[in-house]
Parts: sequence; C-alpha cells; structure tokens
Amino acid sequence: MTTDDVVTTDDVVTTDDVVTTDDAVVAAHGIRVAVARAGGAISSIEAHGVELLARTPWADEGLGGVDDAWRMPSSSAEWHRRYPGGWHLLTPAAGDPAPEAAVDQPFHGEAAWRSWRVRVDGDAAIVTEVLLRTAPLRITRTVSVAQEHVFVDTVVRNESATAQRIVWVEHPALAGALFDDADVELDDGADAPIAVDIVAAPGSRFADLATASGRVAIRSASTGLDVTMTWDAALLPRVYVWQERRGSEGFPWWGAVDAVGIEPASDPYGTATLGSGSVTVPGRGERRTRLTWEIRPRG
Repeated sequence: MTTDDVVTTDDVVTTDDVVTTDDAVVAAHGIRVAVARAGGAISSIEAHGVELLARTPWADEGLGGVDDAWRMPSSSAEWHRRYPGGWHLLTPAAGDPAPEAAVDQPFHGEAAWRSWRVRVDGDAAIVTEVLLRTAPLRITRTVSVAQEHVFVDTVVRNESATAQRIVWVEHPALAGALFDDADVELDDGADAPIAVDIVAAPGSRFADLATASGRVAIRSASTGLDVTMTWDAALLPRVYVWQERRGSEGFPWWGAVDAVGIEPASDPYGTATLGSGSVTVPGRGERRTRLTWEIRPRG
C-alpha cells in the first residue's frame, strides 16, 4: 500500500457483517487486538503475553456513549476524568478547544468522543467507522494482525464538495512497563537516530519532536520485546512524547497511571485546529495512510 494517498472517488464499500456493540477482538499469529466502540479506540494489543497499551484503573467508564448524570464543565477535564488509555485517533482537532476553530471542538477532537461502528472482518482484522458531525468526514480504520505485525489503515473521506483542513494525531498510550528498562530511539533521517529520554517512575514529561522518517524503535529489556513503530512522516511529520509515569499525584491521574504516549502528529502541539490544520482532505476525496507496529521477541 502507498501511504498518504490522495484519492478522489465516490466508491463506497458495504458489508453485511454484524456490527458489534462491545469490544471486538481478534487473535492471530500470537497477537491479540481489541477495539472499542467508545472513541473507536484500540483498547488492547497483546503480544507474546505482554500488554503493550496502557489502561487506566477507571478504563471501564469509557468516553463515548456513557450515560453519567453528571459531567465536568470543560471537555478537557471530562476527557481526563474518563480517559481509559489505549490508542485513539484525534481529529479533526487535538488539544484544548480553540476559539478560532471553524466549528467548536471538544478536547482532542470529535472523533475520540464518538461511539464508532465496530465489526470483525475475517480472522485477523477489525473495521471501525464513524461519520463526524462537526466536519463532513467519514473515517474508516482497519486494524489487522499479521506475523509479528499490527497494521492500522485509516481512510478519511470528505463527504462534501469543499476541501477540509484538519489536524490528525495518532494517540497510542503504551504501557509504562515497556519502558522500565528500555532504549527508545527516533530516526529523524540523519546519520544516527536520536535517543528519546524516558523518565523513570514516578515522573512526568512532554515533548514535541520533528521527524523526517516516521520511525521509533523501543528495545524493552524489561519485557523482552522490540517494538518498532513506522508511519508516513509526510502526513505526520511530528511526534509527541507524553509521559505520565505515576508522576502526577493530583487530579486526574492520582499517581495511578503509568503510560508513555508516542504520538505521530500532523502539526506542532496546540498550533492548529479544525479549519487550520496542515492535512487537507479534498472535496469528494480522501486521505489514507498506514501505521505499522513490528513486534519481535528480543533475540
């Protein structure tokens, strides 16, 4: 597959597969993947007996379709109160709501708050879909498993005739246990990769880094796994490194969350929103890309 393709087409793929109401799960080639309707999040990637994604103690509350009688007044506070961990797609905006946005957005964008349609496709793939209401965009994500690989293929289709400018951030929060004794390197296209400084627990840190290659390697001695993440740096030329390693004693983490987010992103953090992001989805067209995780036991 060629990533970051720009396609103009009116083709629609339909299926008679049953749509599930709970997490969809596939297991193949020694890898188990689960995807939730809430936020369309990949809630679990387990390989060789190791859970790779972080999960908060309150993860069962979820984000989408929850009927609590009370919510916090700001979407940022509510996101953090409910945040379950896992891997969300943040679009058409990310970060705090911006007053200049073409349409109001919740914290981290509409897509991560919606309930998605989820279905299992064959023995080794899960397909999710949502039609946004704050932008005329239909998003389809296919999570598939192959030998020592997880692929996440995303298509963002513009249902209108007007081009849409959006922010696009992949937000996988990885389990902190991967990083207890790990080397993490960002390949920026230079002669030598750049070491990413991981804080020891308890500690917290955030960095916004440029990348020319779209490749991060995690060599985890603590779990015995090597995990390599690759993506199209032409579409997502930055990577946010969010570290919450039981370092925040107050709200919202209460010292109970150990997660490291390695997040390919289209724009510098906090600089763009719906209507000003660097990703343009052409009228009646689509943008598509693939992210790949290669997961190997250390040999």
